[in-house]
Amino acid sequence: LSGESSERQKERGEEMKITALLVMKCAGDSAVMLANASDVSQFGYFQRSSAKEFILFVSRTVAARTAPGQRQSVQHE
Repeated sequence: LSGESSERQKERGEEMKITALLVMKCAGDSAVMLANASDVSQFGYFQRSSAKEFILFVSRTVAARTAPGQRQSVQHE
């Protein structure tokens, strides 16, 4: 964030956590998941399955809208 040190960001509570990292392959109109690493421990026990479903839904949507050979990063609050 704007060139600040990571220590200063941690002090102010601005540390960003990676929730999921996915590798997708588009096959026509559908996207296929090739690899998935996710950490939903920050969510409540009963919310975790919904969080995983949401991550997969957003990933498929973004993969379908991304041009072949292009990387994409998504941030969500």
